[in-house]
Amino acid sequence: MNSVDASTLFAVTAPVPVREWTANNNMDAEQVNRSRPASRQLRVLLVEDSEQDALLLQLQLSEAAWKTDCKRVFSERAMRQALAENEWDLVISDYVLPGFSGLKALSILRQEGKDIPFIIVSGMIGEETAVAAMKAGAHDYLMKDNLARLVPAIERELREAESRRERRVSEEKLKVEHSFRKTIENSIPSGLAVLNLAGVQTYVNPSFCEMVGWNESELVGIRPPFPYWPPEEREMIESYFAKAFNGQAKKEGFELRFQRKDGTLFDALVLVAPLLDVNGRTNGWVRSVTDITQRKMAEEALRRAHGELEHRVKDRTAELSQALKDLKDEIKERQKLAHELVELADEQRALKLIELHDDLGQRLAGMSLIIKGLELKIDAGQPIEGVEVRRISDLLFQAIAGAQDVSSPMERPSMTGEDLLSAVKGLVRFFKTSQKIACSCEAKGNMPMLPQQSVVHLYRITLEAMANAIKHGKAKRVKVVLAKKEQALVLTITSDGKPFPDIDAEKSGLGLRLMYYRATLLKASISICAGKRGGTVVTCTVPLTEATRA
Repeated sequence: MNSVDASTLFAVTAPVPVREWTANNNMDAEQVNRSRPASRQLRVLLVEDSEQDALLLQLQLSEAAWKTDCKRVFSERAMRQALAENEWDLVISDYVLPGFSGLKALSILRQEGKDIPFIIVSGMIGEETAVAAMKAGAHDYLMKDNLARLVPAIERELREAESRRERRVSEEKLKVEHSFRKTIENSIPSGLAVLNLAGVQTYVNPSFCEMVGWNESELVGIRPPFPYWPPEEREMIESYFAKAFNGQAKKEGFELRFQRKDGTLFDALVLVAPLLDVNGRTNGWVRSVTDITQRKMAEEALRRAHGELEHRVKDRTAELSQALKDLKDEIKERQKLAHELVELADEQRALKLIELHDDLGQRLAGMSLIIKGLELKIDAGQPIEGVEVRRISDLLFQAIAGAQDVSSPMERPSMTGEDLLSAVKGLVRFFKTSQKIACSCEAKGNMPMLPQQSVVHLYRITLEAMANAIKHGKAKRVKVVLAKKEQALVLTITSDGKPFPDIDAEKSGLGLRLMYYRATLLKASISICAGKRGGTVVTCTVPLTEATRA
């Protein structure tokens, strides 16, 4: 806070004889006239019941090169209204007014909290009255018949008012800065402690006191070793601080072990910085102390967790390695199965060709014998009977039908459409057209988007089931239903005709084994059973999560 000069306080508050004021202010008038600017704005509130006296005062001010803005009031109500409506640089008041007074006007000014120069100008006031007015707070008083020192008095009081305003601003600024500093010091979680050059601890903030458990009165004014230094750590702490005071402190600080008043220990991060005076010279040291016990515990817990994580990663790596080995073994098994299926397909294809060869050979041999007999009859001139020709015709048609029956399953339509529903609908149209039977397709629920490989597997299962139903079951009606049920896709192929016998997947034909193999790739389940009214029902249930990974 800025200091206030004692002579200034005395000039404002102490009574001064009239003779001294007159002499001093005559001297002030000469100084003011030499330094006065050409024109100045001055807002003056005149508390005066005499209009003539008010005009004389304004004239006196205008002669001093002031551009005045004056307002005359002569009642309490008018004065309060004037103070509320405008800001005034100066109040000049008569001492005695009808129903009003200068002291009352001064009291109103103080009530409104206005620090405005207040000068009493009166025609009838004694020295004792003037002293009483000064004690009440008036800044000066003059006689109406002697206004020579009015201007110097106003100049002086305006300067004093400006000084008071500057002083109030400075004091308010100091209060704000002090409050701000205290708020910051009291709010930061880190403890602050200050040492002077003699090693005396001169300041601690509340956070530091709370951290160590001792109050401010117990910590300020003491020298090392401090009570918050554990005896077993004292030598190391002194060594660290000695390095810091010699300018060897690390920017990131250093970690120490302190103790609380109750004897418990805690880890602290300490930062040391020089405390500089206005000339930039070191006059002490500031230590910032942060309790890092929780951080150290967290770091230790993190280290333990890291170790546990490493063990878990090793265990998981071992599990994944074993899973990879199992997967490779499964891939080998599937490759082996695929190879066996190819070999089986070749074997069955060869068997079909042998069957076709034997069947055609028998029929052709029969036709050859009959034709040879006819040839002998013709050579012998014997008549040829129609029954023999019909036998040749029958054998020929049987051979053709046998060849068609053997070769027809080899026909397979190409898949149309990229999604499963479109592909199945194309398959249904193919069999409906090529086999002249009733085929239909129905979808229940929203069909999920499946990977192309999954679509191919399900399409081939449908194709094989429909082909088996038509070829072996002699079906005349086949219905395909695709249904979305919770987290599964259910494919159902229902046909009339002959029911399938109980099927052993290991002993079944190539087509059924391929159906089971494709279902295995999809992680799906497949069942083949007789229908309630005859025929066969093939059901393939595919988990969608598995299908999307296929």
